[in-house]
Amino acid sequence: MASPYLTAPIADALCAAAPPLPRKRILTSLDAGSVQWGSLDPEALIALSGVGFEVRSIANLHAKVALIDLDWGLVGSGNLTGAGLGGGNYEMGVVLAHGQLLVAAEIFEAWWREAVPVTATMLAEYAALPKLPKHPLGSVGPALPPPDMAGLEEILAEDSAVAASRRYWINTNYHSPRDPYWWRRHWVSDGSQKQYVENDLLVIYLGKQNGGPQRCPAILRVTGPCRYGPDFVRAERDGKAAERWPYVTPVSTLAQVPPALGAPLEAAGLTYHSIQRGCEIDRAQFEALAASLRI
Repeated sequence: MASPYLTAPIADALCAAAPPLPRKRILTSLDAGSVQWGSLDPEALIALSGVGFEVRSIANLHAKVALIDLDWGLVGSGNLTGAGLGGGNYEMGVVLAHGQLLVAAEIFEAWWREAVPVTATMLAEYAALPKLPKHPLGSVGPALPPPDMAGLEEILAEDSAVAASRRYWINTNYHSPRDPYWWRRHWVSDGSQKQYVENDLLVIYLGKQNGGPQRCPAILRVTGPCRYGPDFVRAERDGKAAERWPYVTPVSTLAQVPPALGAPLEAAGLTYHSIQRGCEIDRAQFEALAASLRI
């Protein structure tokens, strides 16, 4: 794989999903600026090294490539970050035909030979660099909503009888700065048994904990019943989460925007104190939040 930017949640997913290949390699661009701005996490490279990835660096690498066994390949614009892999950025990629795959592999091999091996000492030094805050000027231009709103548009357009047949909820959660699009993991957990049923809709609210935006950036669809599953939460997250939120509900992502652009509770006449442990909301409140989230 090749990517100049890499974050810890994506590295964790790669560690869990990487097939048992005889050789796993990642080419990146270990740069102080990228590390200090948070685009490249040395801890992510350390994690990949721990499961057998060789790591090398090229100073001016900008390519994003994934090649597996000369059977499958992808070249695209997305980095190995949450935003780059469907979490807010507009990206494009192309799955390679066999001939293109062979050419891409030759190019990768040439780059790999020229690249510098990244050692544990290097990673420790870069991990110790102080992090820099976001520039106060911010970005220019609007943040476009991700192109996965079709399902939400269908629900907002459904007739009143269908709308009345489902239930709508606010699901309150902690902000996760290391994994800003955690809801794409296809499950949520609660501290108590919830009466969710299939096709119920959950509006995710991220409070102020961990620097959260105090907004609703995602809507999920329930795909199965809520169940008591502390062992599952412990395996997927940690023991503390298993103790606090042991009830697991499978979900799929219906719509999302970058967390800071989510819908405010005020759009539906709600406050944090009224939804602190999560609660059912009515269709009008759901529509108000959904309409605000689409902007």
